[in-house]
Amino acid sequence: MSSNKVSSFRMGTGCALLALAGASGVGTAADAQGWYATGAFGYVTQSDQQLTYTRPGVAGSVSPSLPLDTGFLAGGSIGRYVSEAWRIEAEFMYQSVDHPVFTLAAGGPSGDGNYASTSIAFNALREFDLFGSPRARTYAGLGAVYATEVDVDFESNGVERSYSGSGSGFQALLGARYLWGERAFIDTGIRYLLVSNVDLDGEEGAVGKIKADYEPLAITVSFGWRF
Repeated sequence: MSSNKVSSFRMGTGCALLALAGASGVGTAADAQGWYATGAFGYVTQSDQQLTYTRPGVAGSVSPSLPLDTGFLAGGSIGRYVSEAWRIEAEFMYQSVDHPVFTLAAGGPSGDGNYASTSIAFNALREFDLFGSPRARTYAGLGAVYATEVDVDFESNGVERSYSGSGSGFQALLGARYLWGERAFIDTGIRYLLVSNVDLDGEEGAVGKIKADYEPLAITVSFGWRF
């Protein structure tokens, strides 16, 4: 997906999120309250990222643009309804997108690899009855995120050089949930995560340091169960 298409998709997502947040929807039914757990899978894309690379003994920095492709998401959450329309949840996610053969800088690491993260988040979500059905609910929400690890790898001739770090950020979520029977449900949505200016330190022989943003956009499908 090109950077322009990703940007357009993000703008559309933001508009939809604001529209939902301002809507006067009807809350979910009282019998939907309680605990729930989900397992999530998804398709992830990320626009090319500008990296700032520095290393010992070299004055200044270089700022190459790392071309990024698509990848996947996997994780899960545990949540609870705190009212008829609001729910909160804690989640853990892994996201990864691939990059082609790339040279970070002259004399620096080179190869193909991925740009990945593990993260924990606390989300607050508002549900709306936009479909007029007690079994189908749309929702919009925001989450506070801590990326426990952001990692970019370069692999060439069987040798891998990695840079990793951690940082905090936020995410926006938008989707719909459909109830199956009394307890099971399926959830489809989109999410955008932003962790800015992450410091990635070299590991296992990788020299230098990278500073970069991490901002994947994902389409997800989740399967869940209410307790």
